[in-house]
Amino acid sequence: MTLHHSLPLLEVRSQAQGLIEGYASVFGGIDCYSSFIVKGAYAVSLAQHHASGTNPAMLWAHDMSQPIGRWTSITEDARGLKVTGQINLQTEGGRRTFEHLRAGDVNGLSVGFNYSDDDTEFSNGITYFNRVDLQEISVVSVPADTSARISAVRSPIAKPTTIRGMEEALEQIGFSRREARSIAAKGFAGLGMPDESEELIAAIRAAAVSFERK
Repeated sequence: MTLHHSLPLLEVRSQAQGLIEGYASVFGGIDCYSSFIVKGAYAVSLAQHHASGTNPAMLWAHDMSQPIGRWTSITEDARGLKVTGQINLQTEGGRRTFEHLRAGDVNGLSVGFNYSDDDTEFSNGITYFNRVDLQEISVVSVPADTSARISAVRSPIAKPTTIRGMEEALEQIGFSRREARSIAAKGFAGLGMPDESEELIAAIRAAAVSFERK
């Protein structure tokens, strides 16, 4: 049997390359379907995925025909199911999903899993899931549980291969536009920073280009 268990996303930040991260499931909470995920319920399934070299799918609204990226890390910790994913910005569905996430139009996650009756318990109207077979984690518009959130939605960083690209990269890491223009034109010394700032510029350029390639 398959069940979908939904959770909201968290805040939006713009720093990286279409990455999302946070918790897809939090232990100890009861969702609107009266479902309770017991700590450790995902462990066996995650181990099986690891052994076979697979990962649960990243979907839009549980639609198997609409993959939107891939989950790069899924682990259980004391809080719940911690996930990091890469939205595929080269696809229409991925770009659409990412823009909704970044704008805050969509703010939900939902896990889809199979389970057997032998691995569940029912008490006082609540279904306790002791073990589940995790199939997919979806981005959804209507979450069922308010106890977990994604901690970041990150947008692309500009390649510093041109002066303007360098300015944009500097602005994205916190410098004002005026400061970014001055640094790109004169180096950090233009802001009264040490002469070895040229090495810092080179490091920023190399790091940003390297990150863009990942």
